[in-house]
Parts: sequence; structure tokens; C-alpha cells
Amino acid sequence: MVAYDRTALTARPRHALARWWTRGLSRTVTCSALLFASALPGGGAFAQAVTLAAPPTSVTGPIAETAANVLYQGLNIIEGAVPVTAFPYVTEEFFVSGTAGGQPYATRMLVRRPRNVADFSGVVVAEAMHPSGRALIFEWSRESVLTRGHVFVEIPTSAANIASMRAFNDARYSTLAIPLASQANEIIAQFGALMKTNGRPGGWLPGYGVRKVTLMGTSASSGTVRNFMAVHPTVRLNDGKTGPVYDGYLVTSTNGNTKLPFLDVPIIQMPTQTEVRTWAEEGIQYRRSDGDEPNNQFRLYEVAGMAHNNARENPGFLGDPCTKPVSSFPAGAFTALALNHLVQWVDKGVKPPHAPAPITTDGNTFGDGSFLALDANGNATGGIRNVYVDVPTATYGVFGDGRFAADAPQAEKDRLNRLCLLVGTEVKLSQEALARLYPGGPAEYQAKVAARLDTLIAEGWFLPEYRKFVTADVAAAQIPAPAGNVAGNPMSSGGGALGGSALAVLAGLAALGLARRRL
Repeated sequence: MVAYDRTALTARPRHALARWWTRGLSRTVTCSALLFASALPGGGAFAQAVTLAAPPTSVTGPIAETAANVLYQGLNIIEGAVPVTAFPYVTEEFFVSGTAGGQPYATRMLVRRPRNVADFSGVVVAEAMHPSGRALIFEWSRESVLTRGHVFVEIPTSAANIASMRAFNDARYSTLAIPLASQANEIIAQFGALMKTNGRPGGWLPGYGVRKVTLMGTSASSGTVRNFMAVHPTVRLNDGKTGPVYDGYLVTSTNGNTKLPFLDVPIIQMPTQTEVRTWAEEGIQYRRSDGDEPNNQFRLYEVAGMAHNNARENPGFLGDPCTKPVSSFPAGAFTALALNHLVQWVDKGVKPPHAPAPITTDGNTFGDGSFLALDANGNATGGIRNVYVDVPTATYGVFGDGRFAADAPQAEKDRLNRLCLLVGTEVKLSQEALARLYPGGPAEYQAKVAARLDTLIAEGWFLPEYRKFVTADVAAAQIPAPAGNVAGNPMSSGGGALGGSALAVLAGLAALGLARRRL
């Protein structure tokens, strides 16, 4: 058990979703003047007075866990999904307290670290907890974070976060409290200072040499991170060089239609197809050009087919709660992709690739009722490409509706409509359409997916640790057999009827045949 004290060193949107996001940002982005000042390259924010961030006053832990006193994991994944315990990691919890905004606070710090210090990448990946009580980007991207040896730190910053923990285990968390929303920035700064000054004897992460620390958030917690980004230029480390508290930022499913500030550290912004559709009619204002200058290190990554919320491993979407099939698009593979590019950028100086284009809008509502420009299969054009939209078996859309009985309580209707509004839809292409796309049947489809996936991985647009997601989806695809196959032919059924080894053989043979035809 470690217990030690530290003292401080010195135009109105018309769409319902757009209106909700605007209201949310008005509550979370409180430093609007500073945000505006830093919204120009080398803006005036960098000349303002600097506050030196100090670690929290007290850090106690790890807090013991027993069968009767279980810690809150802040994850919600379906049975059968790969758990954190499948990796050689240790999960520990510390209780952290101090003063922020002139008021005391007490919260927890959840740490997931490699069991063997030699496996540590040198990078701490921190995330502001979502108001739902979960670290959503970590939940979605956990396999990549843990495969690559990063330390993960979750930062609860609000009364809602504390309420989620207390609802799970009130006896364990009854002493925790964050009384004011305005304390969030100082709490985040103190956590960052703590992570940057770890490793001293008896500290929270002894022996782990931390080189860099990043901060991320999605949806509502992207607003929390944006709020801190607004004060990034003036809240600095007490390291003798007034260096940055955080070395880079990742925000995904980003709320609001305003540009992110220009900072002296890398930023990756990943709006989804939901955000593009939301703001297309009003005019997309959040986009800005990529940059590699010292005060403008920025990438904008819009992923075609990706929705605001990730349903792939989320038990909340079991039981068919929406009127259209819920998307199985692997959003976590793409938040992990963005995070990996950010980590390589801040730690190794490897500049990420530039997205080929943003998701395309065309100013008309043909197809899905939105201003998105769609291809012949109903999928978005432009953006970061992937096998799901480039070698499709379905149309990937956004803005679903809840499924409920006519006499359901209004609160339940509202809950389901909101749930389905934020998740993607996945409407399978007809067998006739699939036959036209893949006249060679399952083998042709599998070969096209394999070739496209290899290209995307080589170009830096897909991580190899998520190849298994694609493999599973290819195996489940029901591709019609080539015309002329007779009953009993193993290719006369859809791809899902074939075992993994047969799929691999067919894909290899098909790829060889295609290569020969090109010679």
C-alpha cells in the first residue's frame, strides 16, 4: 500500500442531434475566450500567464480488492469478447484527492499496467471518463492498447462519474466526491502532472519510465478533453521548462461544429459519419487543414461507415432494440488506429498519413435523406476507406430509430430512440446485388477483401491486430455461389458455411488466379 502526500507547486442547428450537441458544448467548453485566442496558428493564447500544474495532494493505493469489495472496471462488453484479463496486465486502483477550483475533491485513478515492466512502451494513455461511467475509447480499443504495452489511466472528472462508481459499490466509493463541474480542468492537470512525475520510490508506478502521456475522449468526454485543450497553452508542467502536461490529444465522435485549437502538441480528431451527416446541412465548420508546424500538428480522420457509438461488442444492443439492424462495424479498430498514429507521433516523431479526403457531401438528400454523397451500394464516399465500404456486403448508415410498442412509456421510447440515433445501421445487400458485385462467388469476395486489407495495413489505415475482426466477418458473409454451381458443390452455399481453413484456401487460390490474369 502506497500512501503519500504532495503539496502544490506554483447559426442555430436544426437537427435534434445538432441541437443536443450544441447544448452539451455550451456546458462543457467554458473557456471560450481562450479557445478563440488559440484557434489561430501561434495564437495569442501562448503569450498568456502560465499556471504550473502540480500533482494531487494525496494518492493512496493500490486499494485492496476482495470478493466482497470489488472495484469498478468501467467497461461494458458482451460475453465472449476479449477481456482485459486475457493480457499480461495488472489493474490497480488509487484514491486521489486534492483541491481544484478552490474546493476539495476526492476521486479514483484506475491504472492498467503491463505486469512485466520490460513490456512497457513508455507511453501512458489517459482517458477522461465518459458521463456513462466508462472509458469508452479504451473499451473499444483495449486489445490494441494492451497488445502494444501502453499503461492506461482512467480519469473520472465529474459527479456523474462518481455516481456510476457508487451505484456499483457504494461502500467502496462513499468517500469520493467531485462537487463542481468547473473542477474538471484542474483535476485533469493534476493527474497529468502525477503521470509525468511517476517512478520515485513508493510512487504509483515505480520503475516504469514514462516518456510521454496522451489524453483522449469520445462524444461527451471529447467535450471534457476539448475544455482542457482550451487551457493547454497556459497550464504547464513545473519541470523547469514549462513543458506541456499532455503530449498529444485524441478526440473521437466529436461534439460540436467548431474547429479545435492550434496547440504545440499533436492532435488527431476523428469525427464519424454521424457528425458529418449532422452538420452537413448547416455547413461543416469543424474541418481544418492538416498541419505539421510546431503550433499546428493536426490530422482530421473521418471514417466512412463509422457511427458515433460502437455497437459491435456492446450488450446494450442485444435483443434488436432498433428498427434497422444495428451495425457491427468495428469502430474500435479505428479509434485504435488513430491512437496508434498519435502515440507514434508524440513518442517517435513519426508523422501520421494524411487522410485521402474527408467524407463527401453533395448538397442533396438522395438515397438516405442526408447530404452525404453515396456510392452505388448506399455507402459514404470519401473519408478513410476500409474493407466494409470498399468490398461491401451491406450499406452502413447512421441515425437509427428505436423499436418499441406503440403503448410503451414515453421515457422508454426516448431512451431507445436516443440509443439508436447514435449507433450505426447495417442493411445487408440483396443476394442479387452481391451476385453482381462478386460473380465469382465467395472465393472472389474473399480474395478482394484480402487484397484490400493488405493494402490498407501497408498504407497505415488498418492495424494488424484487428485483422481477426475482418476474418470473422468474411467467414460469416453469405455470398451467392457462382452461376452454374450445382447442389452439393461446397461453393454453392454462402461464405459462412465454410470453415476457416477452407476460406483461407479459397482466398489463396482466388488471389493466385487473379494475379495470373493480370500478368
